[in-house]
Parts: sequence; structure tokens; C-alpha cells
Amino acid sequence: MRWLCSLSLVLLATGCGAHRASPSDPFAYNARRPLAVRSEGVIMSGPRLAVHALSYAAGTGERVEAFIAAPRRGGPYPAVLFLHGSGGDRESFLVPAIQLALRGAVTMTITEPDDAQTYRPLIVNARRALDVLSTLPSVDRSRMGVVGYSLGGQLAAILAGDEPRLKAVGIIAGRGNSVTVYWVRRTHAHLFFEAGLFDQVVPHAQLEALIHAAPDHPRVRWFATDHGMNQRAMDEQLAWQESQLRIGRGGSAAGR
Repeated sequence: MRWLCSLSLVLLATGCGAHRASPSDPFAYNARRPLAVRSEGVIMSGPRLAVHALSYAAGTGERVEAFIAAPRRGGPYPAVLFLHGSGGDRESFLVPAIQLALRGAVTMTITEPDDAQTYRPLIVNARRALDVLSTLPSVDRSRMGVVGYSLGGQLAAILAGDEPRLKAVGIIAGRGNSVTVYWVRRTHAHLFFEAGLFDQVVPHAQLEALIHAAPDHPRVRWFATDHGMNQRAMDEQLAWQESQLRIGRGGSAAGR
């Protein structure tokens, strides 16, 4: 609890994160608007890790619910944001977020709204989540990543090209369309695509379109699964994030 209280004081003093979007960016947001972090307490506590429930102000003025899992001691650590698919919430990827935090990272899950008509509010919510992480003294801002599944994979693809703070972007079962393809082409982050050969939600051609739009020969893994993927895919994604961000090893982000 003391950790999150200290976090709130830091955020109130600094407003939003240091990142300021370009005026030409369609996902620009007011970087001066306070995040107004509110603690909901510690939901899980152990000798190595604590999981904090919290919320912060979205770009629209509404609030975004989140969990942050953080090692109790040491740092600074890499940070990874997890983005759920349609109909999900902050609990959807809490287990893998905790697994990665136990390896030596600060991880965050958020609840995105189900009724968004465009990508913009979802992307702004995710960028403000990165602002929250960036303000933590326990986070190494040079080692930040994101993992997104389904709709979250679309958001991760956009963030890959629009968010310069990201070094490692995992895109799971992400749909290729005119928006996601445009932004993923602009990325300078390392990318890892995972997709199911028997995906019944996203057509195979759209999965391939997003993968083929990515520059610099990203890592790609196809699994004999449907849209839901499987545990092996998540295990490989976590291991890749661990390698790319040098989780548990210190130093700057590794190469591919």
C-alpha cells in the first residue's frame, strides 16, 4: 500500500507522463492532464511480489481500471502492458502478468471499454497506462513492452508504430486492416506475431496481412489452434518478452 501511495504523490506532482504526442498524431492526447491514480488496495501479496488494484483517468475523463504486479524489492525493472481482447477486462491476462512479474518485471493489465466506436479511446487509454508505468521509480523506461491479444493485438500493432517508448511488441491473433497495417509498418520496435492456423474469428488472410506489413523480418509463430490460442503460445510470448527486455538480467534491451 505504501508503494501505491507514493506512486499517487509522484503522479499528482508531475501530472501525466513525460511523453507528448505529435500534433499530427491521430492518437494524440493531453499529456498535461493528471492521471489521478486511485488505489483500490493490494489484492495479492507475497514475499517476492505484490499486486495492486487501481484506476486512472482516461483521456475522455472516464476512469480505467487496472492491476499492477511488481516485485517488492530492487529495480529498476522492465515494464510490460497486457491488452485483452473484446469483452475482456483487467483480469483477463492477470495470471501471465504475474508470471512475468515474478521473473523480474513490473506488469500492468487494464480494462478497455466494450463500446468504443474507434481505436482512438482505446489507444489513448493504453498510452496513459504507459504513462503510469513510466512514472514509477521501479520502472526502467528504456525497457518497455506490450502484449496484445485479438482486439488487444490490433491495439498493440497500432502502438508499435505510434508509441516510441515500446521496445518489444507481442501481437497475438491480431487482425490486419487499413489502420493496423499502416501503423505496424512504422514501427521501430521488435515484434513477435503469434496466430492460430484454424482461427475462426480472424480470417487467415487478415492475420497474414498484418504480419507481412511488419518491417525487418519479425518473429512469427503459427500454432495449430483456433482464435483462442493455447498456453504454449503465451509461454513463448512471455519468454520472448523476457529475452527482448532482458527481464531479470539488467542492462538495455537485447537484439532480436
